[in-house]
Amino acid sequence: MLKVAIFNFKGGTGKSTTTLNLGAALALARQRVLVVDLDGQRTLSFGLGLDGSTPTALDWLTPSENFIPLATQTKNLSLIPGDIGMFRLATNTDLFTPSLKRLIGFDIVLMDCPPSLGLASVQAILSSDRVLMPTLCEPAALKGLSEAVELVRGENTDIPIEVLRTRYKPRLVLTREADDLLISSAEDLNYRLLHTTVPENIQVAESIAQQQPILEYSPKSAGAVAYKSLAKEVAKLWKVQS
Repeated sequence: MLKVAIFNFKGGTGKSTTTLNLGAALALARQRVLVVDLDGQRTLSFGLGLDGSTPTALDWLTPSENFIPLATQTKNLSLIPGDIGMFRLATNTDLFTPSLKRLIGFDIVLMDCPPSLGLASVQAILSSDRVLMPTLCEPAALKGLSEAVELVRGENTDIPIEVLRTRYKPRLVLTREADDLLISSAEDLNYRLLHTTVPENIQVAESIAQQQPILEYSPKSAGAVAYKSLAKEVAKLWKVQS
C-alpha cells in the first residue's frame, strides 16, 4: 500500500481538490484508493458529499479493529471524512503508523494535510512513502513552496517530493517566469517537478460545489483531462500497476 501525503505550508494551492480528483482518476484506472481528510476545514469531505459523516479521521486515529472507511459514489474510491476536532489534536504518540497498518484492501492512500506543520501534517509526512506538493505559479506561493520543502526535509530527509502546478495560466509572463524558477530550484531543493499541469478551470470549482469529482461532473473539461494525465504520470512514477 503506497502512502502519499498531499501537503503545502501555504493555503489555497489546491491540496484538497488535488486529493479528490487525483484519487478519483486513479480509482477510475482500477486502483483501490483511499483518501483521508486530515484538514479540519473538511473541503475534501464536502467535495465528495460526505462532510458530517462518520466515522471520521479522529475515529480512525483511535485504535479500533472495527474501523471501516466510507464508500463514495466513485467506484474503487473510499474516504475517511474530516473532523473539526483535528484542529485540537495533540499527542506525543505516533498515531498514524498503526492506524495506516490497520487499513486493508487499498493500493494507494492519499492524505490531505492541513496548511500548517501541525501534528497531523507532521505525522502524515513521517508515515508516508512520498509527498505531493501542489503549488501556484505566483511569487508568494513559490516562496511558500521552498519553505514547505525545507520543512518536510526537516521532518523526513529522504522522502521523495513531487511538485504539481495547479490553477496554471500558461499565457501569463508571470507563469513562465515561475516555471523557470521551479525548474532551476528542483535540483537545489531536491524535488521533482511534474510534467502535468492543472489549468485554471471553472468546471473544477463547480465540481466541488456539486460534490463530484471533475471526471464525473465534466469529463471532457480541461480539468478532467489534466487529472487523467496526472494519474497516468504518477502511476508510472510511483510504480503502481493499473
